[in-house]
Amino acid sequence: MTTIQKTVRINADIDSVWAKISDTAGISNLIGFLASSVQNGDTRTCTLDQGGELVEKIISVDPKLKRVMYSITKSPLNMEFHAASMQVNETENGSELVWTVDLLPPESVEHMEPMLAGACADMETTLAS
Repeated sequence: MTTIQKTVRINADIDSVWAKISDTAGISNLIGFLASSVQNGDTRTCTLDQGGELVEKIISVDPKLKRVMYSITKSPLNMEFHAASMQVNETENGSELVWTVDLLPPESVEHMEPMLAGACADMETTLAS
């Protein structure tokens, strides 16, 4: 298993960032490579901007920890396993988002690393506005 962890510093208070992250159906409003996202119960389907879909299971939305946990269950990216969390923490100058992703096979990191880096750059802006 390979783990990728990204931290995004955000110039916004923790409650406003958490409001956006905890709106799991609206993830496509935060990340540029997602053309759309819809959610039915705990199943979220995200359409990629270049075609294809990610089907995800929302595992938990924890307001005490300010953490969302989810897993990709169907993907065009040939992953055997994907589990992730997005946790919002308060900082001295605003907040931070810590995004942790566990993947199998380890080679999946070659596709996921640049996608996550781009998504983090997007969220640095979208979470602050």
